[in-house]
Amino acid sequence: MGDLYLKPQRGVGKELRGLSPNIFAQAPLAELAVGGISEGFGILDDFLSFNDESPWIATQASAGTATLADAKGGVLELDSASSTNHQGIQIQYGGATGAAAFVPNASAKIYFEARIKLDDIGSTTVQAFVGLSDVETGIIASGANASDNHIGFEMINSTALDLKSEKAGSRSASGSAGTLVDGTYVKVGFIVDGVSKITPYVNGKAGTAITTNIPVVALTPSIVCQSAGTTDPIMSVDWVACYQVEQVDN
Repeated sequence: MGDLYLKPQRGVGKELRGLSPNIFAQAPLAELAVGGISEGFGILDDFLSFNDESPWIATQASAGTATLADAKGGVLELDSASSTNHQGIQIQYGGATGAAAFVPNASAKIYFEARIKLDDIGSTTVQAFVGLSDVETGIIASGANASDNHIGFEMINSTALDLKSEKAGSRSASGSAGTLVDGTYVKVGFIVDGVSKITPYVNGKAGTAITTNIPVVALTPSIVCQSAGTTDPIMSVDWVACYQVEQVDN
């Protein structure tokens, strides 16, 4: 059913703005788009509006703002608002008290993707994260990922697009699946296949899968933009999508 909401994949350099077919073609988007929940659950936020207290909660690391830009199609700007090391802003989905709803398990697949752009990043002057994390008030602290359970692209003092997965404090990495280019949009995503494999995607192209240290606790969409010193990074978030395909018994 996913193909009702997806355009065919185009050639290199001609990627569409929307969801990558290579990630979402098997997700039941048609049912989820009209409120059906028998096949799973999820979100697609195009940032036509934004409230920093619900459903996203914004948290500063001494500085930073999360505001809508005047941009066609909706764009959220996460401005670190600082050139001081380790300062900036993060957002997590789930409301002001913090909540997480996506849980990797053997009966589920989780599809995640976001379209982002980073400006003023330099080659080693950004600290960013895009993906899923447990509820944390400071996902990146003192130049390291402080979340004990997460799956996401982590760019700390680097522009390499490297997917990281951490389970109860033990980590695995995919290796770089691409490189951030200052001022250029990129789509970063992954598929969590049960608890055995996580495949990263950059602009819809698959990278090397992670097969170890897949968290099994509740996670939520999470994004961080902080300075690593010298520059004031700004992340533009065009949209975020996350769907868990699973028949849930309550």
